[in-house]
Amino acid sequence: MKSTFIKYPFIFGFFLFTLVIFQSCKEEDVLGCTDNMACNYNSSATEDDGSCILPDGCTDLNACNYNADALCDNGDCFYESDALPNPIDLVYVEANVSGQVGEEVIAHLHIRNSSCDDLSGLVVRKFFSDPNASAYFCFNDFCFTSTTVVSPNPLNLSPFELDDYFKGYLTSDVPGTYEVTYRFYLENDPSQFTEAVIAYTIS
Repeated sequence: MKSTFIKYPFIFGFFLFTLVIFQSCKEEDVLGCTDNMACNYNSSATEDDGSCILPDGCTDLNACNYNADALCDNGDCFYESDALPNPIDLVYVEANVSGQVGEEVIAHLHIRNSSCDDLSGLVVRKFFSDPNASAYFCFNDFCFTSTTVVSPNPLNLSPFELDDYFKGYLTSDVPGTYEVTYRFYLENDPSQFTEAVIAYTIS
């Protein structure tokens, strides 16, 4: 009994042709990084090999925030010309937030050391005394009760380092608008400070 391939040469030829094409396609695969956000992105790569190096810091030796451990520049380098007279820089403040009676209303704040020197001993003081509401905050990885006025855990920031952990909370059973002032200052030099006023509208 003749085999199918001998009996039907067309089927055998088609099978052989398909096998050759498949093998040639496999041989043409190019391994490399296929993430176009990576520093070592390979536009010719057809299959990702897990070697992508994504932006992880400033790699410019002349920058104030140069990161010796960074492998891929993130385009976020800062220089002496970028430094501010007051290094305590509030780059983001939710100045107006709202919520319901009895609800925990949160405002976020991001602070940056906008200088080329290390910033050490940064603390925050809360100004609020309305008996109809309770205000409290989280700072430098710790959250405090409403009785805390000055944070007991000073924050240290490297040149142009950003800290986005701060959160200011307020709760009230009485509708109204409550303003809480947070002053960020150096523990050893209180005259160096920056303030943020947050308005909480409770309805």
